[in-house]
Amino acid sequence: MNIMNSDQVGSRRKIVIHVVSAVAGIGILALIAAKTGFEQFVHNLHEIKPIVLVPLIVVYSISWLLRGIRFRKILALLNVELKLFRALGIELVADLANMVIPAKLGDSVKVLYMHKTGMLNYTSGTFAAFLVRVMDLAAVILLALFSVVFISGSVAANYLSYIVTMSALLLLLALAGWLFVFHPSTFQKMLVGPLKKLRDSVTELADQMRQHPGRLFAILLVSMLIWIFDILTLFIFLLVFGVKLSFAEASFVMLLSTVTKILPLTPNGLGVYEGMMVVILTGFGVAESTAFTIAVLDHGFMNLYSMLLSVIALYSLGLGFKGIKKLLKKTDRPATCNP
Repeated sequence: MNIMNSDQVGSRRKIVIHVVSAVAGIGILALIAAKTGFEQFVHNLHEIKPIVLVPLIVVYSISWLLRGIRFRKILALLNVELKLFRALGIELVADLANMVIPAKLGDSVKVLYMHKTGMLNYTSGTFAAFLVRVMDLAAVILLALFSVVFISGSVAANYLSYIVTMSALLLLLALAGWLFVFHPSTFQKMLVGPLKKLRDSVTELADQMRQHPGRLFAILLVSMLIWIFDILTLFIFLLVFGVKLSFAEASFVMLLSTVTKILPLTPNGLGVYEGMMVVILTGFGVAESTAFTIAVLDHGFMNLYSMLLSVIALYSLGLGFKGIKKLLKKTDRPATCNP
């Protein structure tokens, strides 16, 4: 009875955290809207022509297709062969959960689904989900640092602390990757807390990567392509509102805004992403109201279109809303590492 009460209290606490997190994100958006002018935001929306959805859908569909290709390649590293659209479906379902759960904890749905279907055990599934995030972070940082070369020094100087932090993160990722592949025993000691369960698989996975180094670089390349297509969605909105930024400058805006989403404050960086984008765009001379409109449309379109694709993926995987609800409930319980 005590265990049931404890589970109920824990579940309610998580619900409260999720609700508070979502409300905080909406609150940040409301504050930005109040500062930049809500009436002007509505006026800007009326200027958008529906035809713009055509290039946006094409570009962002390619981005998601590349995500499916990347996940398929990661599973191939773990000796799992999967059809492209099933791999894409798993990624979409995890993304749907991440829209509700902050700190990317929705990825646990991905791990639980792979375990449930006998695809991978918890340990290998966790590694696959973790590698997706590592590759995303590496791709974002690499592209962001590359874009710095092409923007004005005065703008870059305003974000020097971010640039230094990203450079340090990239070095840490490179060091961690080198230790993982060539000194797995040392890397195992670095895995503490919840990551301890990955220790047993480190040696086997490190051997795989030493034997097939090209696969890892291919995964990183695909990750960079994913973010290039994500940048294109922002670039389209910039063109719609007549904002004359180069692709490199648009990359800097989008990628630096994305880095702020690392902080697990709100679901999928709601409010935080838009706030950072407004700050950076105004630094390039864009009017605050226009910057806010672009930020909301860019993030809103990506989330809404991803949600639509995720619902399709739910049913194509045979889960439906009841299925994902069960998986989400399981994320509230500690998972074992049984094969």
